[in-house]
Amino acid sequence: MLPQRIGLKLLKIWAKSSQDILLYICKIDFEVRGAKNIANHKVLIASKHQSTWETINYLHILEDPIMILKKELILIPFFGLYALKFGNIAIKRSSGSKALKELIQKTKKTKNNKRPIIIFPEGTRQKPSNPKDYKRGVFALYKNLNIPCVPVALNSGVYWPKNKLKKIPGRIIIEFLDPIDPGLSSSIFMSELENRIENATNKLITESKTSD
Repeated sequence: MLPQRIGLKLLKIWAKSSQDILLYICKIDFEVRGAKNIANHKVLIASKHQSTWETINYLHILEDPIMILKKELILIPFFGLYALKFGNIAIKRSSGSKALKELIQKTKKTKNNKRPIIIFPEGTRQKPSNPKDYKRGVFALYKNLNIPCVPVALNSGVYWPKNKLKKIPGRIIIEFLDPIDPGLSSSIFMSELENRIENATNKLITESKTSD
């Protein structure tokens, strides 16, 4: 098995190459907005999740991110071993409070490095038309890590639809919104997070419809 440092570089190259192939074959490019909001400090990334696209492209857009993964993904041969080797964190969502406690313990061990932590607050991919379904696990991380939380809006589901082989040419936009500072209560944080992500995501989806 490769050393972590080399493996992370190879993952970044693989992710970037995958996007290059996507652009060449499917005519899907991308744009990053709000990059200043993730520069030079440890952050919790709370991302909208519409497509496989962001799971792959976060690997080269961000600097060595730590992803919160479903434990089922670790069972995939080769991928599972390297996912854990590179510091990603697997949880069994059906374990409830036990899984949440384990998640908090593991993420706390990363506080001394600058690697961003990525969590998808809805837990799984959602079609752009689906109603929001935010879980409170993101608040547990926000509270216990005591670091800024950067909400992320995107429109990837418009061009790489969930459970569909066909891709639609266009431009995926991923937008890192202004950070939410530590210290908010659960209700205020969740409301702020949901409103920021949903409002910005809806704007991006509307933008994609008018630009195509």
